[in-house]
Amino acid sequence: MKSICPRCGGASDDGLCLSCILETTEFMVCPDQIELVVCPVCGSILDRGRWRQSDSDLDELIRDALFKKISVHHELEDVELEILLHPRGSTRFVADVHLSGMFRGAIVHSDCQIRVRVSRRTCDRCSRISGRYFEGIVQVRRSERPPEESDLSEAREIAQSLAAAGYKKGDRLAFIQDIKDVRGGIDIIVGSTQLGRHIAKTIAQRFGGRVQESVKLVGCRDGKDIFRTTMLVRLPRLRKGDVIYSKGTVMEVVGFEGRRTAVVSLDKGERFFISEDEADAAEIIGDSSKARKSVVISVDESVVEVLDPESYRTVLTIRPAGMKLESGAEVKVLHTDRGMFLLY
Repeated sequence: MKSICPRCGGASDDGLCLSCILETTEFMVCPDQIELVVCPVCGSILDRGRWRQSDSDLDELIRDALFKKISVHHELEDVELEILLHPRGSTRFVADVHLSGMFRGAIVHSDCQIRVRVSRRTCDRCSRISGRYFEGIVQVRRSERPPEESDLSEAREIAQSLAAAGYKKGDRLAFIQDIKDVRGGIDIIVGSTQLGRHIAKTIAQRFGGRVQESVKLVGCRDGKDIFRTTMLVRLPRLRKGDVIYSKGTVMEVVGFEGRRTAVVSLDKGERFFISEDEADAAEIIGDSSKARKSVVISVDESVVEVLDPESYRTVLTIRPAGMKLESGAEVKVLHTDRGMFLLY
């Protein structure tokens, strides 16, 4: 049974007819104006009271903001929104918005115009960086001798990489304020204690050693005490590649695991760990990076005759267990305070 549309008097299944429904339904609701706050230094945007990083350009940021502010009727299907931006100066735009979609089997269209204002304000992160803000210092040092420049270079890369990763995950304080070359190592000035701890732990895992942390009260602001944390990464006395003499055996340092030092004996080729105390007491007799190429002259079960690359004389040295050798083979040899050794 057909009913009558109360608005136009035409035929209707129930209540308003489709034509009157289309005429009276608001398919899109637009604000008159929106404001977009962008940091002029890093491009972050202020979103619902919180800064968040963005790699988008200004055009994309404005469109994203408009999409969030425009409301579309919930029954609309196959919705398409077209936005045309018209600049009205460096910080003002007018957006022409056109909507199309399907509503109860009928194609509908709607248009609106929104004014866009772009405000530029330095974000919290950039304000802190420019204000020399920091919460912690990661000190990288080595026992008894300065760290190698290659180790310090890698420590710098670790710090920068972790800061970038933390920022990418949304940590606004994940920044490196400065990295200073100081006597005996480097100081990494960090935006947050959390980042500093992460850097210190990662460097210690990479090179071995221990981390000591101390906290210092540096002032008071708004009734709250302000603390700064110093994280000392004390690298082990030994470094990877050192050739050492310990417990009657010549060994090469090949790595670290916590406070233990991984070594390979240069006579039997055995890999094992020595303790922190043993590492501190070990005699450093060479550096494997200074090994030179040589040639095997002759071999027996326990001794190898090689050509000394410095004197060009033949020299006898211990044959490392398990090393396949034959006359004419090329090997790496290292002069140490305890004689010459073949390296694995």
